[in-house]
Amino acid sequence: MSSTRKRLNRLFPAPKNDRLTDSDGLTNLEFQLLGEEGSSNLPVKKRLERLVAATKNRPRKPVTTDTSEQRAMPLDAILGGVEVVNDHGAYYRVDKIFPLDHHHGRVALERLRMVPRHAFSGISRGEREIEVDLERALFLDTETTGLAGGSGTYAFLIGLGFVEDGAFVVRQLFMRDYREESALLLALGEILARHEILVSYNGKSFDIPLLESRFILARQDHCFADKTHFDLLHPARSLWKARFENCRLSELEYLLLGLEREKDVPGHLIPDIYFRYVRTGDASRLSYVFEHNCHDILSLAALTVAASEMLDEDNVPDDPLDDFSLGRLFERAANPERSARHYARAVEAGVAGPARRRALKGLADHKKRAGKWAEARRLWEELTIEDSLDRIHAFRELAMHFEHRERDFRLALDQCESALKAIEASYDWPLAFRTRWRDDFEHRRQRLRRRSSASRSSLDR
Repeated sequence: MSSTRKRLNRLFPAPKNDRLTDSDGLTNLEFQLLGEEGSSNLPVKKRLERLVAATKNRPRKPVTTDTSEQRAMPLDAILGGVEVVNDHGAYYRVDKIFPLDHHHGRVALERLRMVPRHAFSGISRGEREIEVDLERALFLDTETTGLAGGSGTYAFLIGLGFVEDGAFVVRQLFMRDYREESALLLALGEILARHEILVSYNGKSFDIPLLESRFILARQDHCFADKTHFDLLHPARSLWKARFENCRLSELEYLLLGLEREKDVPGHLIPDIYFRYVRTGDASRLSYVFEHNCHDILSLAALTVAASEMLDEDNVPDDPLDDFSLGRLFERAANPERSARHYARAVEAGVAGPARRRALKGLADHKKRAGKWAEARRLWEELTIEDSLDRIHAFRELAMHFEHRERDFRLALDQCESALKAIEASYDWPLAFRTRWRDDFEHRRQRLRRRSSASRSSLDR
């Protein structure tokens, strides 16, 4: 049997049919397309040509589609917003009003009024002091056509949250097609001008650079540079990363606010929903995108309140890891007194593992700067018991203390010997680390041996 016939038999196997005496698949195909005329003893090539001709002359069946798929849902029926016209054209706007006694998870929005202006000054990391009046703040989050950035990425939905007339307003600016971007940006600029503080989540790295580029491409001025911008992502990581592995906005709202989103659209699907709307005019799935964006704005406001309460001077966290995080945060912010207070509470509460070692080290450094040598020595000695890289630092501090403060060269030499044994026994430590500290302690040991010998000689005389 030829290879062509074999392939046809494989693709069109002959069914069990009394009208077909031939089990040949080609004969079956001829019967389906040509009826009784298909029974022929013609060469295979001729039979295939007849089949091709019969297929071309066959009337095509109309393609039927589900009418429900063809029926586009209009924007107003889904979102209930309004078209707004300004000097640059039109755009679409949706406002959602929440009374200030509305609870977003465990946080009431009215607590935005209670956050002191200086609450976030302690985490400015050496920058000018940050004063955040949350009653005059603008919370911002965007939904975009992609996450890569660049001139081809549009912010098609801009969510804004602010306190106005005794309520919390979530205002969403939406461009129904790309021609409406200029009008949308003009509206955003007008709202920005009315607020002195901008609050975002990863806005410094993504949202604001993207919007700045869109303003430039639209040849419009913007006032981002004039605003105090508080990006909550960085303090959130400092405050909660020790306790929670993931500091995404949706994770923190679940862990801290007790909220779990139901039927939330994943972020990576949002661009496709917008593209489908632009292509078809069907807004049936856009409601999920607007709900996602509104939820982000409310969570951003609520988590800003939660962060401010964590930074409160009188705050005593329930979890020792939070005390550790606050100690580390205030250490970076050059606030040693508050840092030491939180580190001490974390150690007393029984924080364990790397957090305990880091807290002990921070406390010891604070005691050293304060000249409280006995307390610093006790903390360093506790650190040498831990099987970690931190014990090498503690051995060095003790060696320096005994050599220069107590003038006890023998005890200083003991610290060097203990450190060298630990370095030699820890093959899993990085080679560069082991080499560096081995050289440091070898050099220190030789010097201490000379000083110890000289000291003994002077005593003998």
